Amino acid sequence: MARIKRKVKRKIIFLTFIIAIILLGFFSFKLVFREKDNKDTPFNNLFTPEDPIKTYKAKLIATGDGLIHSPLYNAAYNSSTGTYDFSNMLTFTKEKLKGYDIKYYNQETVFDDTQSYTSYPVFNTPSAFGQNMIDAGFNLVSLATNHSMDKGASGAKVSADWWQRQNNVLATGMASNEENSHNYVIKEANGITYTMLSYTYGTNGLGGQALANEPYLVNLFDEEKVLEDINAVRDKVDVLIVAMHWGEEYRQTATEKQRSQAKFLASSGVDIVLGTHSHCIEPWEWIDDTVVFYSFGNFISNQMGAEQALVRKVGTVGMFATLDITKTVDTENNTTTIKIDNIGADLNYTYRYYNQEKRKNDYLVIPFSKMERQYLNNYEEVYNEFSEVLKQYDSSINIEPLPST
Repeated sequence: MARIKRKVKRKIIFLTFIIAIILLGFFSFKLVFREKDNKDTPFNNLFTPEDPIKTYKAKLIATGDGLIHSPLYNAAYNSSTGTYDFSNMLTFTKEKLKGYDIKYYNQETVFDDTQSYTSYPVFNTPSAFGQNMIDAGFNLVSLATNHSMDKGASGAKVSADWWQRQNNVLATGMASNEENSHNYVIKEANGITYTMLSYTYGTNGLGGQALANEPYLVNLFDEEKVLEDINAVRDKVDVLIVAMHWGEEYRQTATEKQRSQAKFLASSGVDIVLGTHSHCIEPWEWIDDTVVFYSFGNFISNQMGAEQALVRKVGTVGMFATLDITKTVDTENNTTTIKIDNIGADLNYTYRYYNQEKRKNDYLVIPFSKMERQYLNNYEEVYNEFSEVLKQYDSSINIEPLPST
């Protein structure tokens, strides 16, 4: 009898287990197929179709010339170690670059540490400056300038090779050999691909025969050459940037030639044009869907020591330009659109002062958004004047205000 009871008990336990399994399956089935608008269950998105629209965003910041006169590299020199360090000059700049993905400047002068360092009119700069600029955050650099051949073909090759070794930086406009000159490097920022082409109007008459033999050393502007380069990369990137070293020095408006070349670039499929050479701020404008900055002015220099009043006035003031890039991909219709907007700027100033610790003159690049009277006594007047220069062709740019006092 006891054996029969145990069998009955086992049957009851087994049936109970089966019923529990059935009930659990039933309720699980209901949970999975519950209506989509029921937000009380984690299963409500299991069968939601993927959004066909994908959006990617990147932020660009760009500034002007790294123009390294001898007082600048003398200020950076440490006699006890025999090394150069410009990092203290970039304290505000490093902070300014945070939050941006693509960070551009123009390297006006070559780096050849095998030759003596020199200043105006034939420049050669310690490569430590380039390293300090990279450490500050810059990752997009134009090398094609009127000073690219200041140290001849050998200096150009050494400088181009130095930049070629900087793996996290896209530096264009010079090459040490023909193969590198056709190596169009494509970078990516937050899912947006981009590259840059760089050109200069000339090289101050230097390197004529060298460039005739090795034209790849520096990219001279030639419409046929530019179109060849554009056609090689246009369909491979979302955003095409061109850096132009052009115009006239100390002129605060674009020349007709600049504006004509800008229209040519816009009609050829360029998205962003970044201009340098004049050592002063020039206006910006839209040409169809292409944004053009004609000149950023100097990022850093010693031009405040020049004799001409105009040079002294404009040579110390430059700018940071900013913009947003938005890429929208419609996977259903297989289309991609690029939008550039939110154009902004912050003026900057090269401040020269006596460094008590170093016991010599030193320099500091100061955004006007961080400006104080100790750096520039009449900064409100300077800010207003150069803001108007920048807005001559289009006043819609958002210039960062001065700090509240």
